[in-house]
Formats: sequence, C-alpha cells, structure tokens
Amino acid sequence: MLLRLIIFISMISFISCTKDPPATLVGTVSFSANGTSYSWTENNDYDSESFMSTSIYASGGDTYHLNISNAFASHSIPFREVFLTFKTASLVTGTPFTHANTIADNLYAPHDIAVSPSIGIDQAYLYKASKIGDAATITITSIHGDYADGTFSATLTRASDQAVLNITSGNFKNIRID
Repeated sequence: MLLRLIIFISMISFISCTKDPPATLVGTVSFSANGTSYSWTENNDYDSESFMSTSIYASGGDTYHLNISNAFASHSIPFREVFLTFKTASLVTGTPFTHANTIADNLYAPHDIAVSPSIGIDQAYLYKASKIGDAATITITSIHGDYADGTFSATLTRASDQAVLNITSGNFKNIRID
C-alpha cells in the first residue's frame, strides 16, 4: 500500500511539473556609419513605429544575406535597412566572408545600407556596393540553435554624388537563421 502511495505521489508530481517555455531571443544590430552610431532592436509588430525585421537567409546554393529592415512596416516610418551579401555554401563561425562588387555601376548591388530620416527610400541616404571595390565583410562569431551573432563592416557608395560610407564596428546578435 505504501509503495502505491509513493508511486501515486510521484506520478502527480511528475504530471504537475511544467517546463518553462524557451526564452524568445531578440535580434539586435549596431554599427557606426562615418562616425555616427546606430543601434536597432528587432520588433516584429508590423503596426509598431519601432518595427524592425531581422534574419539571415540562404539565396541559392552559395549565397547568404544578412537582412535587417523596417521596409515592410504597415505604416510610414523613416526607412532603415542593412542588407549585406556573403558567399558561402554553409554558415561557419570565425571565418570572415568578404564580398566585393566587381561590376562598374552595378544596378544589382550585393549590399546596401539606408539610414533615412524620411519616409520611404530617400536616395540621399541610400548607399550601395555599386562601384568596383565597394565591399562588405561579415564574420559569424556564434551560432546557437537557429540564431547567429557576428560582426560586419562595409564600404559603400551613394549613387547621387559618389560619397563613400564607411561602416565600422558592426555587430549583430540573435539574428534568426531562416
């Protein structure tokens, strides 16, 4: 009888134990653009003024993109985006991936960064890897589950006046790998 009671209490204790759901990781990105610091935090609420989508996704067999953007918000907010391309068949940590533009006046630039204070894409604040030698370097420093952390830097050109944008101290954390 005592054994049945112990088993019953053990079963009730086991059934009543619940595991806390895993914490939701929030993506962040920070960088300096010609000396001005920027820091953005992921927010997947399309109706929020602080909407910011973050992901790393594959495109074809040997290309990945780091995409941080508020381009798909459901209302008009100042446009912000980091879109960097890196060539690799698989994500590995500790390897710097540098992808340089090799096409003069490239209309399909592999990288772009926009930090527009206005609504929509303002060409005065849009920099792309449109000139030969414009490049971005991405290093994945950690992969944890379906998320990645890393660093990035870039040199990009504004099409309207050929001004150069130097991105330094770029960091991203908890960016979802799709």
